[in-house]
Amino acid sequence: MDSLIKGRSPVGPAARRRALGLLFSAVSVAALGSALHGCGGGGGGTVPEPSPPPPAPTPSPSPSGPIAAQMSVPTPVGYDAERLAAFNRLNEIRLSAGLGMVAQSTAMDLAAQAHADWMVANDVFSHQEQAGTPGFTATDWSLRDEVFGYVPVGGAEVMAASGQASAEVDALVNALYHRAGMLAFEPVDVGIGWSGGTAAHVAMPLVIDMSRPGSDDVRGLGQAAQQTIDGVAIWPLDHANDVPMRLGLESPNPVPDQDVLSLGTPVSITVDRLKSLSSASFALTDNATGAIVPTRLLSNQTDPNFLIPPSFVAAVPLAVLSPDTTYTATYSGTASTLSGNVENIHRTWSFTTAAN
Repeated sequence: MDSLIKGRSPVGPAARRRALGLLFSAVSVAALGSALHGCGGGGGGTVPEPSPPPPAPTPSPSPSGPIAAQMSVPTPVGYDAERLAAFNRLNEIRLSAGLGMVAQSTAMDLAAQAHADWMVANDVFSHQEQAGTPGFTATDWSLRDEVFGYVPVGGAEVMAASGQASAEVDALVNALYHRAGMLAFEPVDVGIGWSGGTAAHVAMPLVIDMSRPGSDDVRGLGQAAQQTIDGVAIWPLDHANDVPMRLGLESPNPVPDQDVLSLGTPVSITVDRLKSLSSASFALTDNATGAIVPTRLLSNQTDPNFLIPPSFVAAVPLAVLSPDTTYTATYSGTASTLSGNVENIHRTWSFTTAAN
């Protein structure tokens, strides 16, 4: 069964974002008393020199950039088999794409699980909760995380339903908007919720929240990608096999003038969140015939649903891809930083679709 999948844009307006917390330390100065020592007879007393005050601690330099890619994270605690499978599969995908792993946040776990349970209880598949409904926590995912004690900075929530958790993760990364969140470089933490419950319109929902913590001035800056990918993550991976032929039940539809189930698996490029991509060309070629596959180029500037960040761009095939067929993706463009530096990006890679 196809998974129902639904995307949500990154954390909302800047007014709702919390600035990273500053750490302050207070130094107490102890007054040193000196004693007068008297001698009998005609001897005189002496006053010893006071001990010098301890040197002021040298302040630690403020972090200036993201941490290195997390190549290992602690083993999750408290997960059932489904949530553990989703956690492991998400990190397998991120590592294979040249990114860092995300670590379990028990606070975000509680928020994600509460929302999965809310969807089943209210028979609604939505990122938004309605006040006054059974199990209501907060209206959107970032506020739900805050209710349980995690202040997210950036990030995304992705959801799927109607399948086992690990298979739902695969369906999510194959979809356009979900992939943009799952393959973002910077998230360091993850919360996962999954329910085996079913309702008339919702079955076995999976909820994944990914972010970086506003309460940590080091990890709050996020993480970098692995050096092996030279700053650019691609998907599908080079030489990947059994790639799905269709995008799937993505909601909202990234190409609203077509049936979403008529669209093929997107090819995409992701860079660091502080860079903006500008594409000169993004082509997909059928290796057997040499034909160029008709695609829709979607970026922060052209996305009809305004969900794609500037650091992500994708080409969406306007028809389902052929089975057991090798395709070559070719990208040419630039990535610009806020300071005005421009980096040229050229990538060519190939993948093969599943047999059915």
